[in-house]
Amino acid sequence: MINKPHNFKYSAIALGVASCLTAGPLLAQDAAPGDDVEVIHVTGVRGSQVKSINVKRAADSVVDAISAEDIGKLPDATISDSLQRISGVQIRRSAGEGGSVNIRGLPQVVTQMNGEQYQGANSVVSSQPDFGDVPAPLFRGVEVYKSPTASLGNAGITGTINLQTYRPFDFDVGYTISGSAEARYGVETESTDPAVSALINWNDGKFGFLFAAAISDVTLSNSYNGFNTGSPGEVGWTGRFTDAQVGLEDLGRVYMGAQGFAAWNQETERERVGLNASFQVDLGEGFVFTGDVFYTDQEEYNRKIGMSATNKWQSWDWFTPTSEKPTGAPQDGGEFYSWQSVNLDPKRLKSFTQNDSYLADSTNINFQLDYDNGGNFTGNFRGIVGRANRDKRHGYNEGDLTNGSTTLGRTTNFLPAEKCRPGDEVVGDKGGCYQEINPLGYSENPQLTLDTSGEHQRWGGFDTEIDGGLGEGATVADYMANLDSYNIGAFSSENNENSDSDLRAFSLNGSYAFDSGFITSVDMGARLSDRDVEFERFHLFSPFHNAGCEAQWKATDVTFGSTAPGACTDGEMVNGAFEPYVVLENVALDQYNNVQFITDFGPAKGIPGMWAVNPKDYDNPEKFHNRVFGSTRKQIIPGRSFEVSLEELSYYLQTNFEFLDGDLTGNAGMRVVETDLSVKQNIAGAGIPYGNSNADAGDILTNREYTDYLPSVNVAYEISEDLILRLAFAKNMVPLDLNQWGDGLSINYALDSDPDSGTFNQFIATSGTSDGNPELDPWRSDNWDISLEYYIGEASMLNAAAFKVDIDSFTENQTVQRAVPDADGIVRREVPVTTNVQGKGGTIDGVEVGAKVAMSDLIGDNSFFSDFGFDTNFTYSPSEGQGKDINGDDLMLPDNSERQFNLIGWYQADRFQARVAYNYRSKRLAAQGGAWGALNLYQESTGYVDVSASYDVTDEVSVYFSGSNVTEEYENYYMEFKDQFAYQNYYEARYTVGVRGTF
Repeated sequence: MINKPHNFKYSAIALGVASCLTAGPLLAQDAAPGDDVEVIHVTGVRGSQVKSINVKRAADSVVDAISAEDIGKLPDATISDSLQRISGVQIRRSAGEGGSVNIRGLPQVVTQMNGEQYQGANSVVSSQPDFGDVPAPLFRGVEVYKSPTASLGNAGITGTINLQTYRPFDFDVGYTISGSAEARYGVETESTDPAVSALINWNDGKFGFLFAAAISDVTLSNSYNGFNTGSPGEVGWTGRFTDAQVGLEDLGRVYMGAQGFAAWNQETERERVGLNASFQVDLGEGFVFTGDVFYTDQEEYNRKIGMSATNKWQSWDWFTPTSEKPTGAPQDGGEFYSWQSVNLDPKRLKSFTQNDSYLADSTNINFQLDYDNGGNFTGNFRGIVGRANRDKRHGYNEGDLTNGSTTLGRTTNFLPAEKCRPGDEVVGDKGGCYQEINPLGYSENPQLTLDTSGEHQRWGGFDTEIDGGLGEGATVADYMANLDSYNIGAFSSENNENSDSDLRAFSLNGSYAFDSGFITSVDMGARLSDRDVEFERFHLFSPFHNAGCEAQWKATDVTFGSTAPGACTDGEMVNGAFEPYVVLENVALDQYNNVQFITDFGPAKGIPGMWAVNPKDYDNPEKFHNRVFGSTRKQIIPGRSFEVSLEELSYYLQTNFEFLDGDLTGNAGMRVVETDLSVKQNIAGAGIPYGNSNADAGDILTNREYTDYLPSVNVAYEISEDLILRLAFAKNMVPLDLNQWGDGLSINYALDSDPDSGTFNQFIATSGTSDGNPELDPWRSDNWDISLEYYIGEASMLNAAAFKVDIDSFTENQTVQRAVPDADGIVRREVPVTTNVQGKGGTIDGVEVGAKVAMSDLIGDNSFFSDFGFDTNFTYSPSEGQGKDINGDDLMLPDNSERQFNLIGWYQADRFQARVAYNYRSKRLAAQGGAWGALNLYQESTGYVDVSASYDVTDEVSVYFSGSNVTEEYENYYMEFKDQFAYQNYYEARYTVGVRGTF
């Protein structure tokens, strides 16, 4: 860990505690956000709407909320799915389930639990919330703060999400027992998955104990077709070519190239466990002690299996457009043309198997002492201890159909004697031999077609005859169907990750209420937090043959013949010349693996079946590589491994006021945040042969301090009893994603040839690259809000709001001078380093309108329509980010959708209720600067439909049904122009039946 040059400021918090104890409970605060919201025992969708409206109306800032319809039942399958129903909240789906969350177009959102910072396992490095590992049944509600108060604590740039768990004193005296059991079914996986949850609570008014658990094991379908990719989310499109490069008449056309195209089906299994334990004690004299433990554990396996056609990164002339459209966009002195169909001439047609597993767990412990004896002074003291771990493991396998002539220009590989087989040609002086790479593979490039103009990809050409080991008349499909025509092209396990985070926080808050005057109360407090994060990325290397050489890529096209200084070489003399050994011999597809014949490639059409390795073989890739290759060694990637320590001391003062006989209320305050930042970056030295990592050449430790002054003002004017106008302003600050500070430094060295230099004939630094820059400032913004809320009944309201977020700066790539060490570790000079630097800022201006209506509030209880209601909202949030597109127009902010719309219709009678929910978001900018930096990746607009219904068999027991993505919506991605297809993510519809009881 980092050796901090500064002391952890326990003295500051100790001083605050001492001051509090000396003055009695002089420092006080109203309870943490959400703690004073009593659970309303009204069940069903109407009761949930009532609770959400009450939270919004009683809030002292701009707040939206979702509330459980019953114990353990949020309105949707996941917390993120429910959050997307709130105006301005946008989510990303992972295997069809709601995952990461944006608010008003930005991911810089802080997550709290019961009013204090929450350390989630899916957000160890980033600030963006991702609730994919958090079981929804453990929560009674979620609040979204869009404008902060000084007393809110740590707040996000565009919002703060407060997760609310159950606590013992939320329930009536005595026992409360609730639980559910359900079965979940996916139409593509055809898998029926179990999920159970339970809660038991007891309290006698003075002491209470609660325990809740949720366990599920789901298998989700997530198919893909489009440009070839590496790990999920890493798109492999790149390059460019002109019509002249593909043998067409040169008409000045420029096309987008690709390394390859793929189609696969993926099953994601998530074994999820969540536990919540809480106890509360009324100590008397106004003191209440609360202790909470919240634990999550998730094992996720993304098992991908499919087909890939590539040109092995060798050129862009391997496919010819057969259908194209002009775009009018200038490029390289010509015009960019999109293509819709192509003829393919791939060097490599293969099956592939990939398994990316994520093992994540988190523990968050809270203890707090609240004081409220009914007098003017109230206060609390809280301590938070959080720990989260997230480990990624990657396993990969290629099943090649070529005999080597198309990819390597040869059909044999040279191997040591112990790898030789009967019939191999022995030629080396140590008994080494030439071995057929894949004798029953094809020997010429397959001629395929790909059409992306329809709803889904359509492939063709598999019935074309092709030369190879199966003899005359065999087609591409024949090779795909023959297990013996495959050999293993490569095994690998790369870009694995270990990430760990420790969080400690202590806060002292309090409030003094005045008996009279326009200032109703004064809040003040201090908070100290320390967050330590270690992030490690690594490849797995294994030893081969006799010379101790190691390789990351266990592949048929890697040879131990590196000429780099100090590199291991392995081979022998053949006809008087040194011949290096190939790493991997001819390995049959089923020699070390279980195999299966696949015909499911998602919605992609025209692909015959092919053989591939079962991805479950790589649930534990290290164990597999140890079994097959004898051992593995973890090779750290210095440039992508780091440590960060973030220490914050904050304190605030807030006045709460009211004027005009209470019609005008609000608060004004100042929060000061003093930050100590320590970053340890690794220096990437010489490259490691037979892999893509580097030696660790040392560390760079950077220490920084900065202070932020964050004023906030919230005003609410009650125009009439049911009409409220709100105004808000705040300055906000959020730390960067920690990799933007911590990713390491790669230095280029050269021999100093200046005889007058003090380092003559030594390797000195000449330049470098760094994805992380510890000198970057955190995210900062100025936020304005104005909203109007009209409450027209217990479960009905209308609202409209306008907001503006002015962001100080983004990061951009630039070359700067930076002092770095020479090869001997001594810092002597500054060299140009390409890194991220502060760029210009951006803005988001938007409006939100919404309505929650229960028809009974409008027409009474005596009509058929009285049992109906709806909840709808629309958000318009155009944004201006950084950079321009190919036409020179300003780009929108990444991951932001300009328009979002929700419509939820519901019905609730005596014992039966039903709900239909629709969510729409317009296109979003998914990635900038693809295809040689000229094109950007966009996701088309999407619309998801979810349904649910339940029936109360008795007052205690109900049965329910739900369906998510019932219209089987999928995600379309394109490169700058809608006619330039990129890829599709295809999610299944899922249905759930269950029973729930509360006693």
